[in-house]
Amino acid sequence: MKSLIPFKTLQKQLYLPICLLSIIPSISQAEQNTIAKSSSTQAVNEQSVGTDEQHTPFADWVDESHKSLTETVHNIGEYLDESLAKDEDEDESDLVNRSYLRIRNRSIYSYRGKLDNEFKVYFKLDLPHVKRDWKLIIDSEPSDFDSLESKQRGITTGSKNTSGDTVGAFRLQDAHFGNWHSDFDIGIKLKLPLDPFTKVRLTRVDPISENWTSQIEQQFFYYHSKGLGSLSKLSGYYALNPEESKIFKTTTSAQYLKEDDKWELLQQFELFHRYNDKILFEYSTGVSADTGENKEITNYWVSASWNKRIYKHWLYLGVRPQLEFPREYNYHPNPGVMIELEMFFSKNRKIDRLGRYIPKPTMPESQD
Repeated sequence: MKSLIPFKTLQKQLYLPICLLSIIPSISQAEQNTIAKSSSTQAVNEQSVGTDEQHTPFADWVDESHKSLTETVHNIGEYLDESLAKDEDEDESDLVNRSYLRIRNRSIYSYRGKLDNEFKVYFKLDLPHVKRDWKLIIDSEPSDFDSLESKQRGITTGSKNTSGDTVGAFRLQDAHFGNWHSDFDIGIKLKLPLDPFTKVRLTRVDPISENWTSQIEQQFFYYHSKGLGSLSKLSGYYALNPEESKIFKTTTSAQYLKEDDKWELLQQFELFHRYNDKILFEYSTGVSADTGENKEITNYWVSASWNKRIYKHWLYLGVRPQLEFPREYNYHPNPGVMIELEMFFSKNRKIDRLGRYIPKPTMPESQD
């Protein structure tokens, strides 16, 4: 059996998340107490973060820091957009810049594995003045060549990407080809030697019955340094209640990477339960396999996730205990837990990190 991780190493890696978790809930509680004290001034209290007696200096600093970075993200988006495509006599009334920044930190610890920590920054610059809905994307760690299981489960599993593999790309978003939606990216990896790439994503959503909806997704991506890759997914959504706060989802997916020269296969079942506007529960079970030399199952798993909006509409916490039976450990049980913190910075974009929805059909009902 592989030796366990020393306690000092675990303590060091989780020090920052634990500190944040110990501070933010007190701020959130102070905010709730403030709102409860004076319902007649609810609109004002929603902007406050604490009472005069509790946490006011720190809460003010948190809000001012968030506001400052949000303004910076927005100003960068507006400056680039107007520099690239704005006409002097153009009407701006319907053009709103929805640029945003997402910062995410994941820490995962498993009994038989190692402690992994992933810090990722995703920067999306909106360009409303640019014709045909082009977007500028900056991603600090693109996941195109991650394992299929890592993509589908949203976990850290020893990504093939290394720190610093930031990419910049222009995206043609929501173009239509018949009953299909498409996104098209063209860009370059911002690391010497420069690595140009292109990606295309096609999706189609069709209602099957009153409660069932299907979604087909096909991706192709090509990097000069790594070659071609493809990802195919077939998903089914089932509404368990009229409000669609409980949704069952089944996904069958396959991925091929030229550099590995094998197919990865995955079957996953998920249940989403939106408990309220601040809490989301997720349950998942599935199996993965590949067509390498062994041609066998690579992992079985079951997991449950608790996700909470812990401060206003920009700071989220997720805790996911899980039990796996991976091939690399001879299918012996490997319990673990993942802790995730996410922060969002956007002036105009409405972000609901906990939202789980049944996708809308990509074709008019009259063509059904």
